Amino acid sequence: MRLRRLLLPIAAGTAAWYLRSVYRFRDPVRVPPTQPGAVISPADGVVSFVRRTEGGKVQSDALNAALKVEDLLGAAVQNGWLMGIFVGPLDVHYVYQPVSGQVTDVQHIGSRSNAALLGPVEALSMLAGQPTDLLAGRGTLENERLSAEIKGEVGQVAVTLVAPGAGLQATSYLKPGDSASAGHKAAFLAEGGLVVVHVPAELTPQVSVGERVTGAQTVIASGSHI
Repeated sequence: MRLRRLLLPIAAGTAAWYLRSVYRFRDPVRVPPTQPGAVISPADGVVSFVRRTEGGKVQSDALNAALKVEDLLGAAVQNGWLMGIFVGPLDVHYVYQPVSGQVTDVQHIGSRSNAALLGPVEALSMLAGQPTDLLAGRGTLENERLSAEIKGEVGQVAVTLVAPGAGLQATSYLKPGDSASAGHKAAFLAEGGLVVVHVPAELTPQVSVGERVTGAQTVIASGSHI
């Protein structure tokens, strides 16, 4: 009995070490689809929201208010679709380029205080595959973020990484002027978080809230070849 009491914390500690020091750095081989006019998921995770943007604003049902998309993305956009993907602790932490094209802007936006994206109940729901609408959360609106804009064949696509709580802890592999290739690594999101994607209005979302997506593989929006 005493040995069992000793082994349990050792096993738990070993599992926690493996999760943080080995498992989250895994780098699976991904073969992106070659479908013309497609935008592929920049990250592994659960789709939290899919919303239409008009005139640079998006409606938040929970807040009963229209939010400026530029405040969320750190990038000026007009009409299109806004999608959020929650990257949890068990997901692959690499972020991938959603389209091929040229990187037109990369910027880091700091925050005086970072709020948790999820409370304990919401976190358990997300881990169980049950979606939580993060568009209305304080963390989504205020946390530290890293944004990139890519001009591709489908138009301008923006990708923003939002800190999960204490800080962003993201490493970007992009800089303005770089040539982006769909499916190639764009960043590493050490602690997970929220990945927000904005695509042009001419495209049609191919995923729905609650769906689990795979970075560099799942087509999240598509349209005719532009």
